[in-house]
Amino acid sequence: METDEIITLVSELFAVISSLSTYPEPYHLPPVQLKPIAELQAMVCKGACQLRGFYLPRKGVFLNETLDIKNDVIARSVLLHELVHHAQEVSGRFNSLPNQCDRWWSREKEAYEIQNAYLRANGNPVRFALDSLPSTSCGDR
Repeated sequence: METDEIITLVSELFAVISSLSTYPEPYHLPPVQLKPIAELQAMVCKGACQLRGFYLPRKGVFLNETLDIKNDVIARSVLLHELVHHAQEVSGRFNSLPNQCDRWWSREKEAYEIQNAYLRANGNPVRFALDSLPSTSCGDR
């Protein structure tokens, strides 16, 4: 996808996030980078791991370049999920939670809820859930 197409899609997805949540559309869009899986794994994993994408504050969204965010609603929902994390970061919504794991779980739970609402609105039966996540240093919840 060309950069202009990604910017347009990100703007559209933030409008969706705003309609499905209390988050306003951001003033500044985060960068979105499509990268090979090995490069993504090197950034956030201790070796090979399964991931579709992630968000890093002040760096933006990183997605597996094999995701067809232009034509596949599930792939677009992955991007939307990561954009929710940007909205959470900008708003500081979960910053008052004292425990890092509680913040992480709360952010993920909300991002999955908004992602699943997006999939429902697009007539797709696929649902994502916290129990589908790989184990983390926060332990099982």
